[in-house]
Amino acid sequence: MMNKKVNNMLTIVVLLLVSLTVKAQDCKAYMPIEAGTTMQLTHYDKKGKITGVSSQELVAVDKKGSNTTFVVNQKFEDAKEKQVVETELSYRCEDGVFYIDMDGYLDSEQMKAYQDMDIKVTVDEMDIPASFKVGQQLKDGAINMEVTGAPMPFKMTVNVVNRKVEAEEDLSTPAGTFSCIKISQDIITKSVVKVTVSSVEWYAEGVGLIRSETFRKGKLMGYSELTALQKPE
Repeated sequence: MMNKKVNNMLTIVVLLLVSLTVKAQDCKAYMPIEAGTTMQLTHYDKKGKITGVSSQELVAVDKKGSNTTFVVNQKFEDAKEKQVVETELSYRCEDGVFYIDMDGYLDSEQMKAYQDMDIKVTVDEMDIPASFKVGQQLKDGAINMEVTGAPMPFKMTVNVVNRKVEAEEDLSTPAGTFSCIKISQDIITKSVVKVTVSSVEWYAEGVGLIRSETFRKGKLMGYSELTALQKPE
């Protein structure tokens, strides 16, 4: 009788450990998972005129236990196809949560002006949980930048707040049709002046950002969408 009770207890412990392991690994990556995948995001103004293109390549996927880190090389070019800035973005899945690199919320053209200066950046990461429901509020994010080595010290803070899951829907772009999570948010930028805009973003599991729209005082300022996606053969 005692052995039966012990065996039952061991079975429960094993099942619990398996359940926790599966939960930790159950992370939906809102980006490609194969190194060598390339993507192209085209940026437009409110009238649909191209203002720039961001070319991205997933250069590394590092798996350690239940955690995975994704490294993306991004090159931004303006409308005249002249390279403006190159950056490295890092995303990760950790304990069932997908974390977004906040560097993507810094203006690429503005960052070029500070590339030869000393820059200190601190972040409060945003995430997209593996399990969510429409109407759910998501964690806020922030990025703080301090520039030294310039004639005048410069500080800037970008806060992404009021994040909310608006819908789960299909969205079509020149790169294809994708099943997306739609997220709304407010973006508050503080430097010399304070600027507040709102945005809507669509993310697809296994791909990443499919489309984003930016508004100020309810009026469209511009948008970006995925125009090319190429996976390695």
